[in-house]
Amino acid sequence: MSFMKLVKWNNIKKAWHWIWNSNSFASWIVALILIFVFVKFIFFPILALITGTLLPLAGVESSSMDHQIVRDDFNILRLCGNRYTKEEKQYINFDKYWDSCGSWYEDNEITKEEFSNFPLKNGFRRGDIIIAYGRFEPEVGDIIIFKPNPTSTAPRPIIHRIVKIEGNEEKIIQTKGDHNAGQLTISNNIYKTDEINIYEDQIIGKAILKVPYLGWPKIWLVEFLKLFYR
Repeated sequence: MSFMKLVKWNNIKKAWHWIWNSNSFASWIVALILIFVFVKFIFFPILALITGTLLPLAGVESSSMDHQIVRDDFNILRLCGNRYTKEEKQYINFDKYWDSCGSWYEDNEITKEEFSNFPLKNGFRRGDIIIAYGRFEPEVGDIIIFKPNPTSTAPRPIIHRIVKIEGNEEKIIQTKGDHNAGQLTISNNIYKTDEINIYEDQIIGKAILKVPYLGWPKIWLVEFLKLFYR
């Protein structure tokens, strides 16, 4: 190795040691920048290539797929539209979930046995991270991430379960949030979105795995930033 190459290599090692072993504020900033660059421009593009979707990881920001009794935006304890008191709140297993929510599915020709074989049959919670896959044929029971309709005012993609597929060449997909009392339509939700007329080109990916709690740092950061923009 030439002298100049040796000097460069030693400088690289010193810089690397300074970034990861120094306790200075500047080294922390540089380390955060490097982590961001790696995640943004290396990790995510490789993961997107492997999974076949531009959104391989999605943070869950609402409780619309939660199978537990949780407080809604009006501070009321609910599950599938049913109202509960603080004393009635309890852990909900699949059988209890079906007792509270199953009637909607049965009315729409989905049995308890069919639902019990759906992917992620116990839903997921706010703050979870969802791993998505893009190379699949949509089926009833799949949980999909999809873009809201063009007329929607929903601020970001929605992740709900497919409950019906109609049509052959051009499929029209209907979804529903496991926690919700019914489906979102233009007339019955705050974001004026519609989940009963979803087309395949709106689908971003299919949920294949959940990682609990890892999405909370992002939620906390967003909630913190909202304090300055109200």
